[in-house]
Amino acid sequence: MTDRDIQAGGLATGLRSGLAGGVLLGCTASLAWGIFNVGSELGQAAGFRPSDLTFLRFSVASLLLLPVLLMARKGRPPVIKVLALSVLVGPLFSLLLNAGFQHAPLSHAVVVSPGMSMLTANTLVHLTGRKLPSANRIVGIVLLLAGLLAIAFDAPPPKREGLSVLVGDLCFICTGMLWGSYVFAMGRWRLEPVQTTAAIALVSCLGYAPLWLAQGGIPSLPASQWLAQAFFQGIIGGALAFMIQAATVLRLGAGRAALFSALVPPTAVLLAIPVAGVWPAPIQWASVGLATLGLAISLDLKGGIAAPATRG
Repeated sequence: MTDRDIQAGGLATGLRSGLAGGVLLGCTASLAWGIFNVGSELGQAAGFRPSDLTFLRFSVASLLLLPVLLMARKGRPPVIKVLALSVLVGPLFSLLLNAGFQHAPLSHAVVVSPGMSMLTANTLVHLTGRKLPSANRIVGIVLLLAGLLAIAFDAPPPKREGLSVLVGDLCFICTGMLWGSYVFAMGRWRLEPVQTTAAIALVSCLGYAPLWLAQGGIPSLPASQWLAQAFFQGIIGGALAFMIQAATVLRLGAGRAALFSALVPPTAVLLAIPVAGVWPAPIQWASVGLATLGLAISLDLKGGIAAPATRG
């Protein structure tokens, strides 16, 4: 065996382990976002406004992660890039997402927002790379979208029809495009996940907290409810999910990392088993299977070993 063969074998092993690690991170991110979505629904049902949940998301995350920025000696993300990312996934993103839930049913959210996120990130990747997506990527995305549609098909009809639902769908379209653009930017800039998440949380908190306080009328809810939402919004949604997602982008690239958005609804379906004791219906099991198959095909696991995973 020549030195070249040994180096090639080592490279393939490293790429394979990097790809496996990225897939594990992506699945973990989907789990975190699923928990966050469940918590957000509980929060709105308890009487929290979208503005309250947005404030908790970034204020708690910034308090948790501020020591990271203070102790960091190098690797801090450039201010201009942090500001750009905060525009994409800061308070505006959170407000639009929660406003969408107030107007349109969850069944619309699980199709529109993840679908737009996948399409936006992959479109930007392939437009800037000036190459068409692979056949596996196209087939996989179609299967992922089919899984999302299966979940939506099994959902109850919306409580409200007409313009209100359309407004909610537009909110989900915007959040999907914003999140897809964020994933693309993180993949292109390759910023350090923890420090970047901390910086986004801090900038978002400083910019939004005065607006939230000026709004007034803070909901009079039990301390246990505030603590629960501090966990769901700040720890899970504002810190952990963001960091894991950013790490996934570093491992897999923007195009591949964006595919995991479509796993959030199936994850929520599976979370209903231990949380609410509700077992999925047959069509929901089918949606989980379609999403899993679509993800495996889109990642192009065999082909991915031959090229660095960061290319997307």
